[in-house]
Amino acid sequence: MANVTKVSTLSERLSQLLEKEFVALQAKTFDEVEELQNTKFYLMQDLQLAWDLLRKEVSDSDEQVIDELTEKLEACREKHVRNSLLLNKQMEITRNLLNAITQKSADNASVYDKLGKLS
Repeated sequence: MANVTKVSTLSERLSQLLEKEFVALQAKTFDEVEELQNTKFYLMQDLQLAWDLLRKEVSDSDEQVIDELTEKLEACREKHVRNSLLLNKQMEITRNLLNAITQKSADNASVYDKLGKLS
């Protein structure tokens, strides 16, 4: 049952990484978020492979172990969704700010173009 240990370890690492990502998102340290994305991607790939192998080797007597691992993975999924919501909200705020700045600049530019001077 080496895959049980591997899935458990990888899910713990993913959980910790998702917490780091959340802190980085809150702090708006997007360079760190980007670095964590690469690590998260490879970690999730390893976890998927280990999970697939584990599912092939489990028996009915291992149902409790599978349930415990499923709970860990569900907790990771919830953290991922939380982080995604925070990131999407930050992107929306940034988009709205850019739109506000762009529209104001565009209005000033069109007034300048039409009148040939600034008003």
